Amino acid sequence: MPNTSHEYAGKVVVVTGVNREIGAAIAHLFVAAGADVYAAFHGEPERVDTLLQACAGLTGRVTVSDCDLRDTTAHDALIQRAVATYGAVDVFIANAGVTVFGPFLSMTESDYDTVFDLNLKGTFFGVQAAARQMVTQGRGGRIVLSSSVTGVTAMAGAAVYGTSKAALRHLASILGVELGRSGITVNAIAIGATINDRNLADNPEYASLWGALSPMGRVGTPHDVAQTVRYLCSDAAQLVNGQTLTIDGGWTLTSPLSAGEHQQ
Repeated sequence: MPNTSHEYAGKVVVVTGVNREIGAAIAHLFVAAGADVYAAFHGEPERVDTLLQACAGLTGRVTVSDCDLRDTTAHDALIQRAVATYGAVDVFIANAGVTVFGPFLSMTESDYDTVFDLNLKGTFFGVQAAARQMVTQGRGGRIVLSSSVTGVTAMAGAAVYGTSKAALRHLASILGVELGRSGITVNAIAIGATINDRNLADNPEYASLWGALSPMGRVGTPHDVAQTVRYLCSDAAQLVNGQTLTIDGGWTLTSPLSAGEHQQ
């Protein structure tokens, strides 16, 4: 039965990276909660078709747009299209990102640029475009940045990826200060072990391996992450600003690794 929640009715939510599981789960949840969602992706159109099918019959609406967010000019265009389609931008979820793991001594300039061009530069200018629109509208807003537990705790093999994600945590803090007086909250989520196709391709035993290392006894799901984002964008989180909320079942409390896992 379709979700008939109206919690976000009248709100316009822009989500990036919806061609992957977490972004799709976030977009789906907001559509189910009544929002008008403008969803950005790059590549993998079959995954976006699946998202559109899943959103059919839900309370809100969704429009998808293919754009390469490594291009800084794409961000203003994305926000302009969202406004042209739905009239405003109330929420911006900077979810698009890329993962590259490997020994520090083997990392290349190409590896570095691949990660930072999307994870940090792409997020920075996406948030800038969204925040400018929110300030112009004059009714505040919510911004969430997608970070990682590799930006919270040191993990061998994550010198490039983890540094990009740590930068996003600090960016959320700075923007919480700068944009808070405009009624815009900016927070980050530090995502822990989460089940998705990429992780399962790397290790078919991913869920059981990482679940055994968590105090909660399981890994996260894209829906777990989406629920946290929904909270940060809700009226219940009006004074949550400049923070990083970790979604890892408590793994970072001790940060255990199994034998050989990311040991470089």
